[in-house]
Amino acid sequence: MRRRAALLLRNSGSIAFEDDIEEALRDLSGEFGKTRNDTVRLIVREWMEKNTYLPVHELDEDGDVDGSA
Repeated sequence: MRRRAALLLRNSGSIAFEDDIEEALRDLSGEFGKTRNDTVRLIVREWMEKNTYLPVHELDEDGDVDGSA
């Protein structure tokens, strides 16, 4: 069932949401500098990773990083 839903989402040109959700998506898209569809993909991916439907990307503990802590 989840696989079918994912395929429907992937193959749909656009998903219509309620006005309040569309407004929030516009705001987030502007903050992220991404398109609306890319923002929806990001939100769905993060939700699926958080709820263990997708594997979480592991960080390389010994690798170089930017910045300081």
